[in-house]
Amino acid sequence: MLERFQVKLLTEGSGTQIFSTTFVQWTTREVLRRAQAVTLFVRFAPRQRQRPMNELLSGSGSNLELDPVGSLIDADMAAYYQWINQQRLPQSEQSSFLVWFEGHNHALVISPSLPRGTESSSTLDLGQLLSLATG
Repeated sequence: MLERFQVKLLTEGSGTQIFSTTFVQWTTREVLRRAQAVTLFVRFAPRQRQRPMNELLSGSGSNLELDPVGSLIDADMAAYYQWINQQRLPQSEQSSFLVWFEGHNHALVISPSLPRGTESSSTLDLGQLLSLATG
């Protein structure tokens, strides 16, 4: 079963993105597509830096270096793609979308309960953001 999942991950994911956050992107897309989840919490973590394919497949190279800049780009693009996928669901106009840059003072909330195109400089925690998103 795990082998089948690995093959699907590499062939049906967002391309064969060994170096990026393929698992999170693929899983999120599949949960939205198959289960049509009304609530989905996704967290991206730093990815490893690119290494030669033979090193990745052999499992050698215990010197794991992280790629924080590449990870942020991956998470930003994946969030956008997940929003697009969310818009394909039935009653998507009733759904909310929240993206938070963990550890920083930036978040984006798209919700039918909030006015469009507004910006706030208010300090809110994650619970307050979720309350805003769900109206």
